Amino acid sequence: MIKTKRKALFQMDPFNKLNIKTDSTIAIIKEALILGIKVYVSKPNDLTLMQNNAIVSFTEVTLKNSKFSFSKLKTSNVNKFDYFFIRQDPPFDLDYLTNCYLLELHQKFNKKPRFINDPGGIKNFTEKICPIYFNSLMPKTLVTSDEKIFKEKLFKKKTLILKTLYNKGGEGVIKVEINEKNSLGKFKELISKYKVPVVIQDFVSKVSKGDKRVILIEGEPIGLINRVPQRGQYKANLHLGGKAEVSKLTKKELAICKKLKPFLLKNNLFFVGIDLISEKLTEINVTSPTGIVQIKDLTGVNIAKKMWVELLKNKSNQN
Repeated sequence: MIKTKRKALFQMDPFNKLNIKTDSTIAIIKEALILGIKVYVSKPNDLTLMQNNAIVSFTEVTLKNSKFSFSKLKTSNVNKFDYFFIRQDPPFDLDYLTNCYLLELHQKFNKKPRFINDPGGIKNFTEKICPIYFNSLMPKTLVTSDEKIFKEKLFKKKTLILKTLYNKGGEGVIKVEINEKNSLGKFKELISKYKVPVVIQDFVSKVSKGDKRVILIEGEPIGLINRVPQRGQYKANLHLGGKAEVSKLTKKELAICKKLKPFLLKNNLFFVGIDLISEKLTEINVTSPTGIVQIKDLTGVNIAKKMWVELLKNKSNQN
């Protein structure tokens, strides 16, 4: 077993709001502790920027007899840690954006820690925006608040998927059809509720056969599952009733991963989850990718362990 004296800080949602058995961040923390890495946790609002340095309040996490324990609150410069995991869930709101700015400023003037993922990469390439850089790999997509454009698109395609830009887990994702009386109302409601333009995407009917979640480490696909929605549904999210199945990548899907790799490496997006429906790219999750527990349960692939093995290869711990 690899042993190390390195320190990892996880900026994350509170433990009491997470499912200890299925949460991906918890799985990464457990694997770190097995390897002897000291683990600390903080919340986004525990961060303070003092000139060129980020200061954070945190607690140390230990695990004994399957139970987590937490030390008293301490404060330190972020550069005292080797790794900094940005793992709080969206929505990607102004608080999330500001936090990325503060960490990016620290990164500008300090060599440590290594961020997973890079705050500048997260800031610039959120889930619904990032895939559009690879629009040829996607279902046809546009982003708009214009009712006229929405109506023209719906008239042409008959069925569309609407998505809000900065949410997670299927929130703000709806299907609209031309024969609905309130399709325009649904479009306007999304804009009114979330105060941002809406992603309009061609509906891929083969979603009934599954939505593949693929985890990439350093741009390489290392594990996946196929999430199949319930009969008659179009959302395959596991927490919404989707069923996880063992799957593999087709040649076309492998080619998509290969095309993404240089972009991910360039922007220091080390740990990424992509979604593929009918061999088309629909999402690139760079904030807090999930699914690694389900992948391990179904396939035996321990992504958390593979991630740490890759990180520990880099002795410099620099981005």
